[in-house]
Amino acid sequence: MRMRAATLTDHLSGWPDHRLERLFSLRPDLCHPPVPDFAALAARASTQMSVLRALDGLDCAHLDVLEGMAVLAVLGQLSPTGPDAGPTVSLSRLASFLTDGTAPSLPGTGRGPDEAHLAAVGALVHDLAEAALVVEHATGWQVPVPVAAALGPHPLSFGRTAAALGSEFVLPADREGVLSLLGGEAVQGELLARATAALDALQSSPVARVPEPPGPVHEVLLRTGLLVPLGADRSGSEGTLAEHPLEAGLAWRHGTAGRTVHPEPPAPSGRAVSPALSRNAALAAVGDLLRGAAGLLEALGGGLPTLRSGGVGVRDLKRLADAAGGTPEDVSWLLELLASAGLVVLDPDTSTWVRAATVPAWRRSERQVQWEALVAGWLSSGRSPMLGPVPPGTSCLGPATPPTAVGTASRRALAPDRNRPDAPRLRVAVLEAALEVSDEQPGTRLDESVPDRQRWRGPRQHARSAAFTLPLLAEADRLGLVGAGALTAAGALVAAGRLDEAAAAVGTALPAPLTRVRLQGDLTAVAPGYLDPDVSGQLATMAEVEGDGAARVYRFSDASLHRALEAGSTAEELEAFLEDHSEDTIPQSLRYLIRDVARRHGTLSVGAAGAWLRSDDEELLDVIVADPALAAARLERLAPTVVVAGVGPADLHRMLADAGHRAAYARNGALHDASPSGSPPRAHAGGGTFPEPVRAVRWSPSEEELAAQIARLRSAPQPAPSGAGTEEAVAVLHQAARQRTEVDLVTVDQRGQRQSRRVVPLAVAGGRVRCLVPDREAETVVPLHRIVSATTV
Repeated sequence: MRMRAATLTDHLSGWPDHRLERLFSLRPDLCHPPVPDFAALAARASTQMSVLRALDGLDCAHLDVLEGMAVLAVLGQLSPTGPDAGPTVSLSRLASFLTDGTAPSLPGTGRGPDEAHLAAVGALVHDLAEAALVVEHATGWQVPVPVAAALGPHPLSFGRTAAALGSEFVLPADREGVLSLLGGEAVQGELLARATAALDALQSSPVARVPEPPGPVHEVLLRTGLLVPLGADRSGSEGTLAEHPLEAGLAWRHGTAGRTVHPEPPAPSGRAVSPALSRNAALAAVGDLLRGAAGLLEALGGGLPTLRSGGVGVRDLKRLADAAGGTPEDVSWLLELLASAGLVVLDPDTSTWVRAATVPAWRRSERQVQWEALVAGWLSSGRSPMLGPVPPGTSCLGPATPPTAVGTASRRALAPDRNRPDAPRLRVAVLEAALEVSDEQPGTRLDESVPDRQRWRGPRQHARSAAFTLPLLAEADRLGLVGAGALTAAGALVAAGRLDEAAAAVGTALPAPLTRVRLQGDLTAVAPGYLDPDVSGQLATMAEVEGDGAARVYRFSDASLHRALEAGSTAEELEAFLEDHSEDTIPQSLRYLIRDVARRHGTLSVGAAGAWLRSDDEELLDVIVADPALAAARLERLAPTVVVAGVGPADLHRMLADAGHRAAYARNGALHDASPSGSPPRAHAGGGTFPEPVRAVRWSPSEEELAAQIARLRSAPQPAPSGAGTEEAVAVLHQAARQRTEVDLVTVDQRGQRQSRRVVPLAVAGGRVRCLVPDREAETVVPLHRIVSATTV
């Protein structure tokens, strides 16, 4: 089976403008950047990357139809329609093939598919044709070689043909023949039941690992040709690999695909959650989120150091969790969230995570604004979920590692190995699937319905990202987008891209903040709910915060009241604040404590001096202190012969000289800058700490861009037909290597002379193809850049 690039060029050049616009909307990478002519368009549509991207966007129904056409083409049941086209498939044959085998309509039985099923399959095939993934011919439909190669060696979980596997067994054509073959090997009773169960399992995964020595079931399947050995497993596991041939799988499935195509996704299953229960759970999660974020930012005042290998150490995280009053797991997730929202940044000078300069403004904001900032950071974060697996190896786009295989060291907060550039797209996909199933069945639980819907919407993508679905739902639950397992009203708005409306809805649903507290005789104040940020901030300066629930407790003590007085408040101001924000009168014990602390406060003072000035001439010091030219030095008389200044010794010496006073510079006894040495490191704004993620929304061409692209294609000259391009030649070699079929290979040597030979490709990797030359019974290696074309014999 082969399809030359020139053939696809002819098809695309014959399309009307509206079909080209539809093609570019389905596969926008074909016109970004713009292509000069139809030959370039056909070549780009045949590249492996473009085909894989198009296949990733197919749902389960379209993918089943495409793989069914590929299987029928491999069987070669219909003859080629011409020198440039391989086996074609009719819609009737395809619809008969795409059934589950319970009521087969096989060729020769006189039965055809019902009209509804035939119409559904036909509509799916035409959708694939709109994306240039199948091509129509006079006698049917054909799958281009690059598309068949991108589908992989096992479409519809069928194995390769027996000839491609090197098997000489003649296999039965129906299920009864397979059972008779097993009966002929004296397979009866329990062994027969185990063998049939193994055959059922091979229909979903045609490659199996055979232990050494083989067990009774494997031995029977190998002896009958229902399993063909492939060789040793290179993964390091004991045993060899074996494959279930295509002919055997087809016979076991009654000559059908073994599955029926359903154009519509499966309906959500499971019980529904009460809207009131979901709403209350989400509001509680929002409250816990904002309290936890504020507490963590408060505990992060001294900064959080990083390890040399990146991330936060276990001990530092445990210390921060104790200070914030949470568990290390919760603090790790909150750290990731705050870093994504830009509230926690990395100081490049000290390699320390510190609070950003925007934290005070965030604290003063209303709760819905705080929540909106956190959700926006979560949506745009290029980090994999802290509640899920770590991207394997150095690549963040590979298959996901099971959560059980992730060690504690790999789950370090803010570690670079959690970067996943497509994380925003994964979050958007999860929310879109949640919105879709919730619209169909309001209140449905998402833990089962969302994975099922994603598996149907994009089976190829789901296979790579399935491990992240439930962790992302768990994070959405912590953000209040999901409550009690169901999508909330705010979550639906966020999924629809209306974050500002979701924030307004959250602000309306949350109770109004409290401005009054209950003062008790045990020197505590109780806030039974969310307290206004200004009130809670003032209370935190004069009392110690206790508890981590919805009702906060503030305990007054000598130390806390001294802290408030040092901040500049007076005893009268503290009592006035408590009277204004208390439901009751101030208890006498608290009033006495405030006045007693205020009476003792200030008997011993500490200040900072930059330099001192000493002289035995008291009259000279009187003149210097009263000199207006030295007012900026902030001179203060401590003793008749001692004066201190608010500037450093060098500055004081210079200012005295400018004012006409000559003083000796006592360098060894000079006072130095008294600014606190333990001040927190600076927070640097700008520049992201982690790599920027890819865009969550796929680029789509505008109407102007589409019109310009089509006009450019129409004005370009039509190219003359040519042979298959390099990309298609590689696809042909890949397919021939899997099927072990011969190809006519045309190469060019160093002098530019062409050579043609017939070979059997064995492997294509590393920019080379390893081939078997049947005429010489020897192997040869050909660089891919020397290949001009490859044509299946």
